[in-house]
This record gives sequence, C-alpha cells and structure tokens, in this order.
Amino acid sequence: MAFAIKALRSLNGVDPTQWNALVEPGNPFMRYEFLSALEETHCTGKNAAWQPAYVTAYDQDKLIGALPAFRRSDSYGEYIFDWAWANAYEQGGLNYYPKMTVAAPFTPASGRRILTGGVFEHDIAAALIAALDAEALGSGISGIHFLCLTRVEQKFLSEQGYMPRLTHQYHWLNRGFTTFDDYLDVLRAHRRKEIRRERRKCAELGLEIVTLTGKEITAAHMRAMYAFYIETYSRKWGSPYLNLETFLRFRETMAEELVLILARDAHDWVAGSITFRKDDRLFGRYWGSTGHYPYLHFELCFYRLIDFAIAERISIFEAGAQGEHKFQRGFTAMPVLSAHKLFHPQGAAAIGDFLTRERRATVRALKTYRKHSPNKDEPEYLPEEEGE
Repeated sequence: MAFAIKALRSLNGVDPTQWNALVEPGNPFMRYEFLSALEETHCTGKNAAWQPAYVTAYDQDKLIGALPAFRRSDSYGEYIFDWAWANAYEQGGLNYYPKMTVAAPFTPASGRRILTGGVFEHDIAAALIAALDAEALGSGISGIHFLCLTRVEQKFLSEQGYMPRLTHQYHWLNRGFTTFDDYLDVLRAHRRKEIRRERRKCAELGLEIVTLTGKEITAAHMRAMYAFYIETYSRKWGSPYLNLETFLRFRETMAEELVLILARDAHDWVAGSITFRKDDRLFGRYWGSTGHYPYLHFELCFYRLIDFAIAERISIFEAGAQGEHKFQRGFTAMPVLSAHKLFHPQGAAAIGDFLTRERRATVRALKTYRKHSPNKDEPEYLPEEEGE
C-alpha cells in the first residue's frame, strides 16, 4: 500500500467524514466533532497546554490513518498519572517536559488511539508510529504516551519498543437488565438496602429531576450545566479545562451524543451531570451543584444513568477515573491500558522497573476487587484482561 504521511497542527482542512470513518463505534471522544470543538474553543491549540501534533496517513486525497497526538508541557487532564515520573526526571536533572501524549484530551475513556478504520491496519499503524517517533526525537520530546488504548494497540506498541502499563477504573456492566430492580437483585443484600435508602433520601429533597437528550437540550441547559461544572472546580481549588463556548459547541455538533441529568427546585436548576453516549457505551464526565444536597450526586451521576443505560440497552457505563464509591455500587474493577516510550535510557530503565512492580500490584488489586465485589455474580479476574 502506497500512502503519504503528513503532520498536522490543526484539524482545520481535514474532512470530518473521512476522519470519523477511522474511529470505531462507541468512541465519541476520537470523533472529529469532539476534537474540533476543543480546538475551536481554544481548549487545545497553539497557546493551550494541549498542542495538536496529529500524524496522518493519506492515500492520495483520502485519509486512511491518524494519531491524535498532542505536545504537552504538563500532565493535567490525562488521568493516567505520571507526576512521579516528572518529579524523578527533575531530581535527576532531566527534562520530562515537553512530552507527547496520544489520547482524548481531558477524558479518561478507553478506545482506539491508532485510527485506521474498522480493521487495525498494521502497515499504516507502523508508518504512523515511526513518523511520531521521528518527530518526537527531532524536537526535544522526552517520550511518547498512549493513554487508555485497546489491548490490540498495546500489544502492537510493545512490538514497537513501548512499555505497557496497567491501571484500573470502575465500569458498570449491563448484565441484560430490564429494570433497575434487576440491577439491584445482582447486588448483595446490604448494598441493595443502602442504595434504596440513598434514593429515598434523595427523593425527600423535593427536587424535580429530568433526563434530557438530543434536541431536548437547549443552550440554557448547557449554560446551567457549565455553571455547575465551574462550581465543582472552584470547590476543589482547580482550574477548569473547558469553557462555556466548549459546552455550547458540544450542543451544536454532538447533541445526539449528550445526556444531561438536571435537578431543579421551585426556582431554578440547582445541580446536573453531563454524560456522552455513543452506540452501546455511556461515559460520565462532569457534575456540579449550587449547594449541598445529600445523596444527589449518587442519583444524578449513577442511578439515573443506570436507569438510562438499562432503558437504552447500553452495555457499558464508564463513570470516569478513580472513585471506590463506584465499586461499592456494583461497578466492576476493569483494567485500563496504556503504553509509554521514554527516550532517555536511564529514565526508561527506571520507569520500566516501576511499571513491572506497579503491574503486579494492580493485578493483585483487580483480583481482590473481583473477589470482594458487592455483585453476587462478579466474574473472576482473568489474565487475558491485562493486555500485553
């Protein structure tokens, strides 16, 4: 196959249909609409912390492969944490930044990162990786990091000299439920009782809670949701990654992928959560409220979305990074895979040793979570889930 490799600093000029044809089903965060929304609202771009460094493959005028790569000057918004690696480099007198990250910005959701269409094309993938490696080596990049990728990709990257990493998240798995009570029946008795109590206490708040999708979502809804998002960051003394324009752009270009759960009192909206949906997958992203409402977080971020997932026959609900409170509500501990290449030999050796030890600890943790899950029918953790 003859094709040309091109480096791009923007999606401007890329055919959206051709780009989306490279993305697998169930992955909204690699689609043109999501990535371009971030770029056009200046969350990524020349002066942002995420600077696009896309590597693409073209067969004449047809896009046949792409890597959503970003030049990074920090590690915020990645969720596969490497701050300790950066500190170790600094202590050793080495530069960890800039680095290159191949990921969905600000989004801890797993999916294909080497985009080649419905079939994983090894020749195209190898050419893209070789071009990315050369670009990084030639521009003072310390290393390349593929985050939240698939097992096929991790195995392929291992063959290209990348070191595999194993971490974990908690995902809700639909076991063919037809009602919320079906989900509760899978849980052990004390967890069923606790969830029913939480939902009852939330109902006693007297709030109206609505689920909105697609054209039901107005600009006013998105402005309210953005205000809740900002409030959450202000409480945590953090800086928000997205701006109001981003939220409004999502509504304009990705309305069919949005799910909003909003709560209001007699006067106005007081809390909400925003989630992305694509095919049979659901991805929880942000939540916030104007005040303290006991148990409302669980209702808006978990239980209403489980109701939605059951009704829509969604197979997997990824509620985001971290949070053992998800495990307590029947979310299954699932492996999350990444792959890393560090160009400094000693730095690579030290991090490789850490990854080996971390992997053993993560496997032990996954086995323990599966063994002590509140789900009565939790499957035993299997080695093939670890990737390569």
